Amino acid sequence: MVRKFVKERDKVEVEGISLPGLLVLQKMCREGKQRLGDLAEELDFTSGAVTGLCDKLEKKALAQRIRSGGDRRSVWLDITPKGKEFVRRNRNVGLHGITLLFADMTEADLADIHRLFKLLIERIGQYSETLNLLAKGNAKPTDEDDNHRQGKYLSY
Repeated sequence: MVRKFVKERDKVEVEGISLPGLLVLQKMCREGKQRLGDLAEELDFTSGAVTGLCDKLEKKALAQRIRSGGDRRSVWLDITPKGKEFVRRNRNVGLHGITLLFADMTEADLADIHRLFKLLIERIGQYSETLNLLAKGNAKPTDEDDNHRQGKYLSY
């Protein structure tokens, strides 16, 4: 589901700027300049992807990089007046995207989605530790039959 959403999201361009670019500009409008490393973390992008995004924003004069005097590795991104105008003009794009996804859902539907996602996030948090413990246990030789069960989900 996430992959499908990202593919669809990445097809959208607003005056040549991707939706993540618009998101970064909106964040700077609300919160001020941002460290590139923090943006990469929040967007779950590689540093290279954030660099490319910043290149596009700078090329269109919507944002500018600011290098920290003390630490050359620390780079910030700040929105320009042209970037603020861009956000103002296109604020409805992000809002309409949310509406497209959730408009006809009831409060109960949204509560169910929230509850299920919280459960999935909790389980994902235990995923690697649990499977690593299982794999470690499997490394010990046993005389048991192979009891790999078939399930209804794609499995390893």
